[in-house]
Amino acid sequence: MAAPELLSKAGFERSKIGSGDKEVGYQIKESSLSSLMGSACLCFLIMGFMVVSMVYDVHFEKKTIHRQLRVEEHHAASKLAQVQMELWSEFHSDIQESQEAQALLKNMENSYGALQGKMKSLVHDLSAEIGLNPVKGEKFADKLLHIVADMHKDNIKHASHLVKHLVAAGKRSVKLEKHETHAMVKELKEEKKHMEEDVAAGIDVAEHDKQMELARQANNAKEHAAGAGASKGGEKGEEEEDPLKEMLTGFFTTFNDFETEFKGKARQNLKDGTPTYDKIKELYTKIKGEVPMAEEDIQVELDKIDLAGVGAGLGSGRVLPVTDIVEEIYLIPKIPHKKITALETSWKQGKTDSVEVFEQLQELHEKGLVPAGWLQMGVDQEEKEEEQEEEQEEKEEKDESEDGKEEKE
Repeated sequence: MAAPELLSKAGFERSKIGSGDKEVGYQIKESSLSSLMGSACLCFLIMGFMVVSMVYDVHFEKKTIHRQLRVEEHHAASKLAQVQMELWSEFHSDIQESQEAQALLKNMENSYGALQGKMKSLVHDLSAEIGLNPVKGEKFADKLLHIVADMHKDNIKHASHLVKHLVAAGKRSVKLEKHETHAMVKELKEEKKHMEEDVAAGIDVAEHDKQMELARQANNAKEHAAGAGASKGGEKGEEEEDPLKEMLTGFFTTFNDFETEFKGKARQNLKDGTPTYDKIKELYTKIKGEVPMAEEDIQVELDKIDLAGVGAGLGSGRVLPVTDIVEEIYLIPKIPHKKITALETSWKQGKTDSVEVFEQLQELHEKGLVPAGWLQMGVDQEEKEEEQEEEQEEKEEKDESEDGKEEKE
């Protein structure tokens, strides 16, 4: 197609232009030019939309659907944190079992030397008492020691084989425990970021959880009053329950127990530079060292420290293992007790969501400001609740079975 025809098709008209209308050229009306530009823009817009649709997945959804998806995502994030914490607990237990196994093997190896000396002394005294020749007594002692040594060697061999497996598992668990902690903090921070975006968008997933918790409690109370026991409605309510609730309850219970034991005078006296705290620090360093210590040895060393004199006498209510007790005493000057108290209050009042509270506690633990034993007690609390629920279900099933038999009779 020739250029003049192409210009004519586009809306240009051939006419005289220029000074005195002496030059021949092409001109277009303003309306035609506007139409031409609009058509061109529309074409570019369509082409851009096609390119975007081919490269990216574009979704259009209603706000109610998005709100529902976010509620489900938030609940899934809480459930994932719960599972990750249970996994962390297993790694933590593996590490403690590995250290205990190493300490046990060390004690077994050292026990033979002590037994050897005691047996020689006993045989020597017995020989003198019955008038036995000392040379014959020594030979008799050596024979006994050879028998004991062979038995001890065989026991050490089997124990060493088992300990090697536990130590290998413990070494892997140390790395996995740290990795799991990092992963939990990262994912909880990501969910916290999404929650902040939800607030900006007018979506309150935490409020939904509160409503579901109230509905669950009302439903359980109704069933209990009616004697319905665990029904389908109750099971559904349990599914909607906050997955982190029991863990946080166990954590704050342990924290409050700690505050009762070590506030006031203990917090003032256990600081860097004080004799008692320096002994605690030394013991904590030994526990974390390469040479493992058995719980019995740790307890003996802890009993040597005058904690009662600085207002930190261990009450009968302490339920933590002795290793974790040493750690929490070591952390007395570092634990941000005011922040944790404020978190607990805000959580119980429903002002702060469980995910956000759990994220902050995990971050404090990662920084070495919260004892691992407190988190472990949170997991233990959850497991305890699950065991009680299972026992209750078994009891109800047994009662129903007995009622059915009585009806048949």
